[in-house]
Amino acid sequence: MHRKLFAAGTQIVLGSLIAVAPRTFAHVCTVKTMPMACHYTAQATLGLGLAVVALAVAGLFVTDAVRAGLDIANAVLGVLVVLVPTVLIGVCKGAMMHCHMVTLPTLVVLGVLLGVFAVIAAYCDIKPVRGA
Repeated sequence: MHRKLFAAGTQIVLGSLIAVAPRTFAHVCTVKTMPMACHYTAQATLGLGLAVVALAVAGLFVTDAVRAGLDIANAVLGVLVVLVPTVLIGVCKGAMMHCHMVTLPTLVVLGVLLGVFAVIAAYCDIKPVRGA
């Protein structure tokens, strides 16, 4: 039971933070006339964060082997969270822009944490339980 809670709990929290961070405490630039890259990064991370939360909630109701697969999928989504603001979409080019100084490092840290915790959770789900 504690494996399910570890896997689901950390992934739900990190997925929620990934979804809401670019719109709240690590906000991106406001859209005036034409949206900048950081606007699209916020939209993409909202979708990625919701997908992480959905997979984590589904992991509460499945067997260990299926949950390990869901954890691996969340690890891949963690890598995508890192790639969206750095390589795929990006943020504003100005070094003093809030999205460049706050949103980018926040999403990178959250994506790395999600990937690490998801890989640990997958390992714990694959490893047989001692004494069982």
